[in-house]
Amino acid sequence: MHNFFPGLVVGAIILQVAIIAPSMFRTLDLKNFGTAIRAIWPKFFAMIVILGVLSSIVIYLHDDISLYPLIVSIVTVILAAICYIIIPATNRATDEGDQKTFKILHRISVGFTIIILILNIAFPFLP
Repeated sequence: MHNFFPGLVVGAIILQVAIIAPSMFRTLDLKNFGTAIRAIWPKFFAMIVILGVLSSIVIYLHDDISLYPLIVSIVTVILAAICYIIIPATNRATDEGDQKTFKILHRISVGFTIIILILNIAFPFLP
């Protein structure tokens, strides 16, 4: 059971990044894409936080699991929460045409999402 939530995290990230966002980008004009993506990304990161919390609970309640899986689930929660928290600043930078700030915040978000993905892919292989 303790592998279930990390698997959901991996699946959600792959679905969002590989299918949903590119499909929206190809089919929507820029204005509608921006509106839609601003509605989806906060929910995406909130979902990852919730899955990380649930994973932490399951791991904590499971007696014979090492500390590493718990660390992965806690890091998942922290990084996804940071991504969620910086969304308003990212949107504000976009609205104000502040490309420098947007690029920094976007790189943080993308980088943290990649870290979350890698950690959760590695999860079943942890001691």
